[in-house]
Amino acid sequence: MKIRYFLKKLFFGKDDNDVQLGHTAVKNQAKNLKRVWNNEKHDDIGLEKILRLFLVAVQFIFPGIYVRNYFGKKSLKWKNLAVELYVLVKVTLPLLCLLFDIYKLSVIIFITFYLLIETILYVATLIFVSDMFAKPRSYRRSVLLLFFNYIEIVFDFAVIYGGLELLGGNITSITDYIYFSFVTSATIGFGDICPTTDLGKWLVIIQSMIFIIFVVLFLNFFTSRVEHHHYYDENDKC
Repeated sequence: MKIRYFLKKLFFGKDDNDVQLGHTAVKNQAKNLKRVWNNEKHDDIGLEKILRLFLVAVQFIFPGIYVRNYFGKKSLKWKNLAVELYVLVKVTLPLLCLLFDIYKLSVIIFITFYLLIETILYVATLIFVSDMFAKPRSYRRSVLLLFFNYIEIVFDFAVIYGGLELLGGNITSITDYIYFSFVTSATIGFGDICPTTDLGKWLVIIQSMIFIIFVVLFLNFFTSRVEHHHYYDENDKC
């Protein structure tokens, strides 16, 4: 009983600090698609509108929205915890594939690509469709989840580099694939390991661009947090 109370307190916090959601994630996403189409929150046109419509619509083909939809029927806390667990699963899965030496299987490479694309597109929505997101429960939580998204992308690319055998040089173990992916994501490039195919070179370019996107997002969250504090500090003076 004490263990159950401890776990409940650890993961759910206060008993009276929960919210019952009046809508599901799928219905809310459909509404967001309609809002973008009707320019309800942002007067976008042309390429920007096409991109925003695509980013909202494409979420329906990935499992993340259905995880939020199912657990969101219980409460906001259940949805938040389910999202965190899903993110951790996505971080752990490619690492386990590397450790158990199954990263060269076609199905593993396909699943890795699939989940990688989901994460990249979700991160893109944080930039281009940010007006559709509700105020985060915690800016610290948002930054933490964004960090795990970044780690997941690094591990995903490591699986792809190794599974498709795109690298040459001093490759001796799976650690080298992870090492190269981290070095690439940080845009360092020591040169001891390098891509040997055109596909590998394109993936390196894409991964380097993703790093820049993450830098922008981290700065965006930090700036939003600073502006939030500044707003309340100014109001306190009034």
